[in-house]
Amino acid sequence: MCNPSCSFLTAVAEMRLLLLLSLVAASGVNAQTQPTLSLEIASDSAGVGEPMEWTLTSDEPLQGGRNWQWPRIAVGDSLPQGWEVIELSPLDSSASPLLEAGLRRTQTLTVMAWDTGVKVIEPLSLMDSTGAAASTQAAIVEILPMPLEENPAPKPMQGFKAFQWTWWERLQQILPWVLALAVLILGGRWLYRKWKDRETAEVLDDIEEIPTEPAHVIALQMLRDVESDAPWMRGEGKEAQAILSEAVRLHLQGTFGVKALERTTDELTRTLNQSPVQGLPKEETQWILALLERSDLVKFAKQDMDGDAHLRVIRESIAWVERTQPIVDTSEGSVPPSTNPEPHG
Repeated sequence: MCNPSCSFLTAVAEMRLLLLLSLVAASGVNAQTQPTLSLEIASDSAGVGEPMEWTLTSDEPLQGGRNWQWPRIAVGDSLPQGWEVIELSPLDSSASPLLEAGLRRTQTLTVMAWDTGVKVIEPLSLMDSTGAAASTQAAIVEILPMPLEENPAPKPMQGFKAFQWTWWERLQQILPWVLALAVLILGGRWLYRKWKDRETAEVLDDIEEIPTEPAHVIALQMLRDVESDAPWMRGEGKEAQAILSEAVRLHLQGTFGVKALERTTDELTRTLNQSPVQGLPKEETQWILALLERSDLVKFAKQDMDGDAHLRVIRESIAWVERTQPIVDTSEGSVPPSTNPEPHG
């Protein structure tokens, strides 16, 4: 039996032994300067087409500024011996537990094989600028055939449903398209008729605008009313010229068939210069165009005219209407000429 001093010496010896072992382990860690790469396989056998996980782990020293290149593997790659990579986890990095100044990287590969038999997992390498710095050890995995079901009859396709189409169901399928086509045809016919009827509507509007009384009679009455009223004496010269222009245009349209009421003076000038009016001499045409241009200057350009000038152009317009008015033959059995000829231009 050991006394207390002997127990103390034994404890000191054990502490020295533990300290020595720690120093040896520390010196072993510090002595490791080369990288290592290991491969861990979840199972040593798998079925055909059955996913299988491989775990790659590296410990890489960081001294000297060396860089280690991880094995280049991507989803869809085919490794030697027919291994197909179907999934790849992100590369995880952490401090190495085996190295004092090192990096540990880990990545999980999900692979499968389509051939039965014993297959070899060839070494994977951690590369540097000079070549392979570390490699995994080769491993063997057995690929077994998958067991058949008790009833191996083919199963119906997933996501599909058998339908028995009746005539009513088929009609329901095409009925919306038939209705849409009918609507398009009816709409097209309606638009076509609308487009064809627009000319008739314009003619009817023109007919409604034509007065029942002869145009030259109405024009003379308008001019004589302005002559007697003399609005330019009240500072309304522009209004007087507007009435004069309307009376002259009414006579042109109702007597000679020239569409003058809805046209500007420039448009009317181009029309009359390009196509002379039957029954209206050229000098009369030029005179009336000059009259309308002078009237526009008063209406729109605010050009002033004295009272005598207003009265003179009114009387000249009355004389022009009387000079160009249609001659009515009142002899028995004669038919008076139409006061509304076909529109000119």
